[in-house]
Formats: sequence, C-alpha cells, structure tokens
Amino acid sequence: MNVDKRSKITRYVVSSAMVVNALAAPVAVFAAEESGRPDAVQAAIKELMDKAIMVGDDKGQLNLEGKLTRAQVAAILARSLSLDASAAPASAFRDVSKDHWGLNYISIMDRLGVMTGSDGKFRPNAVLTREELAVILVRITQTSIVGKGNQLAVSDAGEVSGWARPYVQAALEAGLLPAPNGRFAPKSQVDRKEVALVASAFINGENFETYKESVNALLSEGKKISNSDPSI
Repeated sequence: MNVDKRSKITRYVVSSAMVVNALAAPVAVFAAEESGRPDAVQAAIKELMDKAIMVGDDKGQLNLEGKLTRAQVAAILARSLSLDASAAPASAFRDVSKDHWGLNYISIMDRLGVMTGSDGKFRPNAVLTREELAVILVRITQTSIVGKGNQLAVSDAGEVSGWARPYVQAALEAGLLPAPNGRFAPKSQVDRKEVALVASAFINGENFETYKESVNALLSEGKKISNSDPSI
C-alpha cells in the first residue's frame, strides 16, 4: 500500500487506506514477532495492561495462551478507542443481561456496526474465531469488501464460512491477518497474544488519534462505520 496516498478525512469517515496503513504492517509480521521475539509480546501485553485496555484476573495474571470471548474483545476495542460507554443504549440481545459486566461495551460495538449478533443473540461468552476476528478488523479499518469472497488464496478456503468469505479475503489482501503456510484456519480460536499484538499495533499507529476522534464522533451522532458492508 502506498502510504503517500491518503484520502481526505471527514468528521465522520476515516479512509480505509489510512487506518490500514496504521495497522496492517505490524499485524502482518505477527507470526514472526511471536516466535522470534517473545519480548515484543510481553511489551504489548504490558502496554495494554498499563492503559487498562486488557486486564488480568484477581491475581493479575493475563494467561497469554487463554482464549478470548466476544464480550472481552468488544471491551478491548471500546477501551482502545476510549469510547464513551454511557453513549450506548442498553443491549437488546436476549443473551446479554442488564447486569452483564460487558453490557455497555457490547452495546457500543453493536451500535457502531463493528460486532453484531444474530437471531437476537450476541453470544458474549463464545470464544472468538479467526474468521470473526477478520470481520472485526475489516470493519474497524473500513476496508472495502466489495467484490470480495470468491478468490481466497488459502488452501483451506473451503472451511471459511460463507458470511465471512468477503471479510477474510479483504483481511488477507490488506495484510490484517497472516495465513501461515498458506492456511487461514478460520475456525481456530484466537488467544490473548494474537489480540494483544493486533491491539498494540492499532493504538500505536500514526493515524490512531485521528481515527479515534472520528469513531467517537460517529458514536455520538448515532452513526455506523461503513466499509461498503451490506449488513451495516
């Protein structure tokens, strides 16, 4: 991607090119960072914990190999962007109670159109899969999915859910997620290390502050993020 070509940013819409530039490069080397530089993982975790974006258990343990639920990822996104939880209405999802710890985070992600449920359910305790992570990254970076889904250049393309195919193709082409050895492993559950590196790359991107301002404006105006996603 040519970083010198940036689209003009309006109050409500941040170009996908800008945000992808801020996020894609660090994410694309995730596998190498994890296996070759464990210090990079630790640094990312420490930064996110210091900023209260990721939190540990009652003993302060983060459990790096542990899997992340949809509610936990919604919270990480909302905290990363400093989104005003009070700006979101109560969730209408049948499986998210009024006293659920992640209610406001879930409501925010739903309101923005970044994380949505189906059949009236959000599945807050379901562990996030790689194809679901692809959807979230593509939406939050406003990467276009127009014409995507039929040219998945991975050996396990047949394992990708139909609804996720456009997003997975867009995520792979934009370098948002890797496909080690030519496999995407769409149903594989993401762990804290993977999400920590993605979140760290996101908040350290050179255009993050501009993007955060725009997303907060969208939330306050009751608007949804748009990336030519027909479901939004």
